[in-house]
Amino acid sequence: MNSPKILRLSGDKSISHRALMLASISYGDSRITNLCNCADVQSTIDCLTACGASINKNGNSCNITSDILSNPTTPLNCGNSGTTMRLLAGLFAGQKISAVLYGDKSLSKRPMDRIIKPLKKIGADIKYIDNQIIINKSDLFGGEVLNSTSSAQVKSSIILAALNANARTNLTETYQTRDHTEKMISYHSSKSISLEDNRITIKPSKLDIENIEIPGDLSKASFLIAYACLKPGSDILFENILINPRRIGFINTLNKMGARISIENKKSKYGEKVGSIRVKYNGRLKNIRVDEQAVRDMIDEIPILSIVAALSKGVMTISGISELKLKESNRVLAIVSNLRSMGCDIKEANEELSIKGQNYLYNTNIKTYSDHRIAMAFHIASFFSKHTMIIDDLECIKISFPDFFNKLDEIML
Repeated sequence: MNSPKILRLSGDKSISHRALMLASISYGDSRITNLCNCADVQSTIDCLTACGASINKNGNSCNITSDILSNPTTPLNCGNSGTTMRLLAGLFAGQKISAVLYGDKSLSKRPMDRIIKPLKKIGADIKYIDNQIIINKSDLFGGEVLNSTSSAQVKSSIILAALNANARTNLTETYQTRDHTEKMISYHSSKSISLEDNRITIKPSKLDIENIEIPGDLSKASFLIAYACLKPGSDILFENILINPRRIGFINTLNKMGARISIENKKSKYGEKVGSIRVKYNGRLKNIRVDEQAVRDMIDEIPILSIVAALSKGVMTISGISELKLKESNRVLAIVSNLRSMGCDIKEANEELSIKGQNYLYNTNIKTYSDHRIAMAFHIASFFSKHTMIIDDLECIKISFPDFFNKLDEIML
């Protein structure tokens, strides 16, 4: 029996942001290992450092000494990172920090009212003017708040603010979303947060975070997993990968399509489920219908899922795609226009995508809209297409996965 190729990836981007923020307001010293080494996470580091956090980074590890953050002397540049901007808005509001947050051209187009309104409801002095979030020092009083979006960033912003409110905050979610923030807080201080169905209660408290080891990023792995599912002869083992139930929608969907993907060596580390994911080529996949909850559990993987669908048998229908229009680009537009230019029969109607699988795709000029996930998805597509593809912006991949090409080289047959 042949052994699989073994791959390890740097830490999950979503967890890296949250670990840095929580460590920066905890008691004493903290150490984070296997940190995601990308431009988005660097934006969070730069903003926290500007507010007085001491973050000493060495490769994929860092030591953090903080406790009380201070007002920055200049506006804070969040770059392309919506997570940085939205979560820091909540963190700073709770920590009584006065600050101005702004981002690049792409981030400036993304909706921020979705965090402004709930933060105001619990007492934050915060507003969004001229593409900047302006936060003034205020005392938060907690209370009842609703997250009616399907965005975990909105939920996390509220939770981070509520940690330093004057009274407890009760947060109700309309939809189940990623739960990394509450898992991390619960692991390090179970009395600070309680979870019951779709209701989260946050009690004002100070955390004590000493060490966090961040599992490998499943969203990064998804592009390589897709390649392995499409490439005959592939057998890849991804070690130490995050397998949080709210993040494995892509794996579940591929298996329903006929992929041969197994999760091995399951364990719990720092409140998160971690394991090894083995992917073996299992022939051409069959398209299925993907419902709204499945989409919420793989919102970042829809671009690469669309590529897999375009190369599989039958028709895939993906429901509940509205959130995709609010990402780094309008990802619905990017997926539809680029796949259509490659000869794929793809339609959008009533918040659904319908993708008819083809025997092959034609290479063409791809417009990424400077969106890292669009760029990576269509780079994978180029290996299963005819002729030569020109992708207008591959530099944007550094935003989330700077070693994408190196890791892809490792698994190519």
